[in-house]
Amino acid sequence: MNVIMISQHAQNTSVPTLVRHHIRSRRGSVLGLMAILLPVLAVLAAFCINIAHIQVTRTELMVATDAAARAGGRAFSETQTVDDAKNVAAATAALNLVDGQPLMLRTNDSANELEFGRTTQPGGLESRYVFEKIPTSVVASGQEVASAFRVNGRRDGSSLSGRVPLAIPGVLNRSDFATLQDAVAMQVDRDISLILDRSGSMDDVTFDWPSGKSPNYTSTKNAAVSAGVMYQSWGNYYYSSGYDSISYQQWVWEDYYELGPAPRPAWQDLVDAVDAFLDVLDGTSQEEQVSIASYSSSATLDCWLEKDFELVRNTVDGLNTGGNTAIGKGMQEGILALLDSAARPYASKTMVVMTDGMHNSGVDPVSVAATLVSSYNLTIHTVTFGDGADQNRMRNVATIGGGKHYHATTGPQLVAIFEEIANNLPTIITE
Repeated sequence: MNVIMISQHAQNTSVPTLVRHHIRSRRGSVLGLMAILLPVLAVLAAFCINIAHIQVTRTELMVATDAAARAGGRAFSETQTVDDAKNVAAATAALNLVDGQPLMLRTNDSANELEFGRTTQPGGLESRYVFEKIPTSVVASGQEVASAFRVNGRRDGSSLSGRVPLAIPGVLNRSDFATLQDAVAMQVDRDISLILDRSGSMDDVTFDWPSGKSPNYTSTKNAAVSAGVMYQSWGNYYYSSGYDSISYQQWVWEDYYELGPAPRPAWQDLVDAVDAFLDVLDGTSQEEQVSIASYSSSATLDCWLEKDFELVRNTVDGLNTGGNTAIGKGMQEGILALLDSAARPYASKTMVVMTDGMHNSGVDPVSVAATLVSSYNLTIHTVTFGDGADQNRMRNVATIGGGKHYHATTGPQLVAIFEEIANNLPTIITE
């Protein structure tokens, strides 16, 4: 038989009283444990918040630095001046907030925050790009040509923006932190297809001869014979080699009557613009290839991608004008060169479409642009020239092609536009 022994104290204590005593004992234990854990949890929570804050700040710094490098690299490719590149990069960086403050960059060379150089691939075409710095003074003097621009973004004790305060200071005896980020914008090689308008309007020119002055006077023609512009045979006058009706009248206007700059057909201005375009490409550090397609009522691919720009110049010089304006056909011919085996897979593909008139034959260039962009990775710029050009249509073509639309009203403006496009080297971020 089991015998249960109950102490006198237990006999005098009720069961509810024992339960309450047990609960109070456990509550005291939990409170003690919480007193130990709460500070630890608070430290861990603060630590996690600070880590998240650091990561967000680093991401913001990367975005700001990439934007500054891309803007500075683009400015340098367009103007080829180190000051413009640095000023644009600094201004772009300041538009981006890092921990709520603009990223401030120094433009002086000693700060080493904005640098020029070149990129190489020591391990071959599939390897990582490596930035090689060139002293800014050397680039500015023209002794060496830079093809890359690096931005060293900093939020540390030596930067203008200073170190970044932690979201919750004091954790692990830290109240702020430093973060660094660099970005390199590299100019890349291009394969370029020039699409040129050789319709009849490109050769139109009007000479408004003042009273008493004419290219048809016998005295004027005799003067041209003396100057070698014409020659005479059996009483008839003929143009000398290299001259035609337009160039003869220009000689009469400028040299014989000295009336100032002679009227010029759009085609002559375009030839000068293409020549200036190629001159700029000759001076870049990149290796460009250029092809020529032209159009009137029909279109032809006149020159495949060429590194020898003299061949390109000779091709343009040999083209003849006349006919309608089939812009879309010209684009369809031009893309063939960019798809040829001579086109480089790592080069940026660019198409430049020029016209002085209205599309009036063949497929619409807007639909051609949409087809090309949906199928191939290329950029399409458009250039219109003169009052008769369809600016709206060609602006749409450029928008679809992710490029820029330009308009010129004079020959010098057309030359300047082609020079700007040649200088507008595409840039990529490599670091």
